[in-house]
Amino acid sequence: MQIKQVIIVSTVFLFLLIFALSAVHAAGYGYSKVSLTQYSVNISQGSHANVGFTISLFNGSYWATSLAESPLSSYITFTPSTSNQDPTYNGTLTISVAKGTPIGTYRFNISAVGDDPSVSPVLLTINVINSTKSTAPSVAPPVVSTSKPTNYFDYVGSIFLVVIIVLLGLGLSMKRKFVKAARYTMLGSIILSLAAAVYLLAYDSILRISGMLHYDILVVFFILTIILTYLVYSNKKMHKNALLILGSLSALFVLAMFLDAILGLPLTQVSGSMSYGFNYLFGFGAPSTSSSYGTSFAFSLLLLSVTATSILSLFSYFIEGKKK
Repeated sequence: MQIKQVIIVSTVFLFLLIFALSAVHAAGYGYSKVSLTQYSVNISQGSHANVGFTISLFNGSYWATSLAESPLSSYITFTPSTSNQDPTYNGTLTISVAKGTPIGTYRFNISAVGDDPSVSPVLLTINVINSTKSTAPSVAPPVVSTSKPTNYFDYVGSIFLVVIIVLLGLGLSMKRKFVKAARYTMLGSIILSLAAAVYLLAYDSILRISGMLHYDILVVFFILTIILTYLVYSNKKMHKNALLILGSLSALFVLAMFLDAILGLPLTQVSGSMSYGFNYLFGFGAPSTSSSYGTSFAFSLLLLSVTATSILSLFSYFIEGKKK
């Protein structure tokens, strides 16, 4: 028992240290906001136009930051007059349209990248018109043909169902024999969930700035999970009650994560769209989702690992109760 306590205490201190270091590292940087002098421009084939931009510091410390666009296009290129500067600074964005560019409307996300990334991108609409005409056509082809879905929730949802079916199937078939294995499996799922939570707390800028309530809830969940894990594995008197609380808390957290995704996180400061949060959390860096692979992977890992923790802890609680 003494060795187990040393392992658990060491794990707790390790995660606290990682969290502290990540928070300190993240605090050294800031977040910026991009604004344009115009958000829609008409450009003839084979011509170019200039749009003014400003990258202003949203909060935190200022560091070198540049302008970037997505998705990339072989027809339309962007060249900022000023790049890799400390915000706040201004510049001119030169938009060049190739001669062979299909006539139509193209939309691009313009954002700041670097040490002070933008909180959310701004949408720039470019109407490519015929060089002999002055008006834009009414029918617009898509910007870029892509096979990527808007988000990857179908894949994450499938894994979510597999985790539930497998764990419940093993638990119901093996029952008491499964409890011992469940203790070690649950510890692994807890470690994964804590690691995912640390990443989101340190590096998910949109969650921190535009979803402060959710950020605070994640901090509380992180702390409570550490405390309950210690009680489950090191305190015989509190072991059973801690199992019930950990399982119930994890189940509620899984429900809250789904509600976050469905209701848009909610990130009303960034977008009023109900699908924005869903695409952001499961976008894995897909175009027009404003997501990053790291954030989506961490959120998905957190969802799956907390689900496993909930099932394993509640299963262990009820099986151990039947022994008596």
